[in-house]
Amino acid sequence: MSKKILVIDDDPDILEVLRLLLGLENYEVTTALSGITGLSLARENNPDIIILDLNLPDIDGQQICKIIRGELNVPILILSARDNVSDKVVCLEYGADDYLTKPFENIELIARVKAILRRSEKADNHTEGDDSVVVFHHLSIDKSSRQVFSKNEKISLTPKEYEILLYFINKAGQVLSRDDIVNDIWGKNSIYSWSRSLDVHIKNLRQKIEINPKNPDIVSTVSGVGYKIKK
Repeated sequence: MSKKILVIDDDPDILEVLRLLLGLENYEVTTALSGITGLSLARENNPDIIILDLNLPDIDGQQICKIIRGELNVPILILSARDNVSDKVVCLEYGADDYLTKPFENIELIARVKAILRRSEKADNHTEGDDSVVVFHHLSIDKSSRQVFSKNEKISLTPKEYEILLYFINKAGQVLSRDDIVNDIWGKNSIYSWSRSLDVHIKNLRQKIEINPKNPDIVSTVSGVGYKIKK
């Protein structure tokens, strides 16, 4: 079955290019010229990945990203002419999976899409049919429902935060470099080779899982190296 891709961009020419480009890869492509239309299509069609522009006529793409992430477990690739660090950080904080700037090379966009879909499929296969519950310190993780609890209180994690948490649990007792974490979770040659991106995700995860985020006990920083995960 072909993967479904939703493209949200206010430029009809970009939409047509992406429709043709992605169609050649046998993806099923749906497009939207506005944020409101895009949100409606995302909710109705349950796409496998969303390609999202930031400069939309009705709602800023960053807010669309935040809304989608709060409602749907779907990867988001930001495709925008904005190339400043602050926009990238905000999108990462809101749960974007990757960020590609315009103008873009067709071959790179296709590679990014395929990489995101592979990671998403791998994560789904990893938890499919797995009804085990993992207890880690004060956390309880139900892998069948992808729900996380802290002392019986449900914690709302983004899909990427959940993936990072499981990765850390599997690496408990180890000191992990930033490069190793990025390569294992996102793969090489992604925007996450920029260490600040990873730090943003871990900061947000700490706020949710640590008893005292200012003095983290589970995920501690190792200066000049990366992070140590308490066993």
